Amino acid sequence: MKDYLPVIAEILGDIADVELSYADHSVPLPCIVLSELGNASAVILSGRDRYSIITLQTDIYADTAEDVRSLAIRANAALAEKGLKRTFSQFLTDEPTPRMCMRYRFGVDETTGRTVSL
Repeated sequence: MKDYLPVIAEILGDIADVELSYADHSVPLPCIVLSELGNASAVILSGRDRYSIITLQTDIYADTAEDVRSLAIRANAALAEKGLKRTFSQFLTDEPTPRMCMRYRFGVDETTGRTVSL
């Protein structure tokens, strides 16, 4: 098992600041919050994880709905280019700050780090 959040943070870092928590709402906007919802072994060889299935959530916050949508499009394109498949997205405006929630599911070869769409 490996922590892939730093890898994802690096991919998205040119789009907006990336955080692992938005609990105190003092993070400057725009920002992308990452959450790993699942990290399961799919294949074990010689007693070691060889292939894992990861479920990731991104929450994109910005000052305006237009900015949120623009950042979400850019973030999705960056993640899709790396082989992550979006399985869910929802634009939320019932909170003080507009937010786009997107979830991704992908496989990772633990040896090479290569990602695969599922």
